[in-house]
Amino acid sequence: MRFFHDRQARREPLKAQPKTRKMRILELSARAVSENSISQRMCFACGGHPSTGAGEHVIPKWLQHKFNLFNERLTLLNGTLLPYRNLTVPCCEACNNGFLSQIENAVQPIIERGTVETQDEKLLLGRWLSKILIGFLVKETGLLLDRKRPDSGPMVPAQFIEELQHCHFVLQSARKPTTFRCLHGNLPFSLYFYEVAGTGGDQEFDLSTNIFGQSVAIRAGRLGVIFVSDGGLQMHAGPGGPYALSGSAVSGAQFSELAARVHYKATLRDATHFYITSENDEFMQVEQMHVESYSGLIPGSDELRIFEEWDEEAFSYALAAYTRFDRSTVFDEGTETCKSTLGSLLRDH
Repeated sequence: MRFFHDRQARREPLKAQPKTRKMRILELSARAVSENSISQRMCFACGGHPSTGAGEHVIPKWLQHKFNLFNERLTLLNGTLLPYRNLTVPCCEACNNGFLSQIENAVQPIIERGTVETQDEKLLLGRWLSKILIGFLVKETGLLLDRKRPDSGPMVPAQFIEELQHCHFVLQSARKPTTFRCLHGNLPFSLYFYEVAGTGGDQEFDLSTNIFGQSVAIRAGRLGVIFVSDGGLQMHAGPGGPYALSGSAVSGAQFSELAARVHYKATLRDATHFYITSENDEFMQVEQMHVESYSGLIPGSDELRIFEEWDEEAFSYALAAYTRFDRSTVFDEGTETCKSTLGSLLRDH
């Protein structure tokens, strides 16, 4: 039985494991996200020696093919552009062709169908989006912040990946049957999904992340999904997400606004969970024990502070960035409030 919490502190590299005992998932995850493994470009999924090929495609080839992404480019943290086909991370053959391939195969029919129908499908999507978020950041640990200045260092320091150990652990739980006992729902993360309509129909694709909030949003055709590696704290605040609209039909612009709201709220998280894991060679059980607030109680109450206060002006910058609208069009300086695309949905909801 082992304890951990979902915002990891710095830790020493794990000692070599005895050959007579199979490494447990929590240990495997800790090894993979360690500064030593990341800086030495070891397998991002297990910390073992990577294969000599291209590695793991963060955005899988089947998705790139479906949405014609091979020559499309995404924006990295320093503003440079990277083709989707080059978004790969070090990975060993066993992980690439093993549990990671199983996750991709399970998620593909969900994307093709464009709907989320079961709790198991939410777990599959959560694991898949964990891989994408981790993959993005691992890639950026291997790229210079400024290619003209080799001394500028990487876009993301290798040690930062340790902060994503809970996210990594969600991904690793696909290795064996896992039971979760959570405080805010059935799963140890927040996840919202939407049916998205738009001019591009089934060919629309968009992706956004917030590394500090540990959140990622993907629109793949008719399906829009938003994931936060927060132990389910946003679900605690509202299981349906912003304005309880999860599961609703939305436009592309509305999905972008919903993603912006979740991304921004993820940065306001002011608490962490503590867990107990029980594991043997056949299965694993993960239980959330309690929530601990970094700031303590909300002033004047006996309630823990889970999120910092929402700031509409600060949110306006996130809204402009994620919707790609000029801030002057989304923020009303007179009323100090953001304009919303969700009016019709809220009237009908």
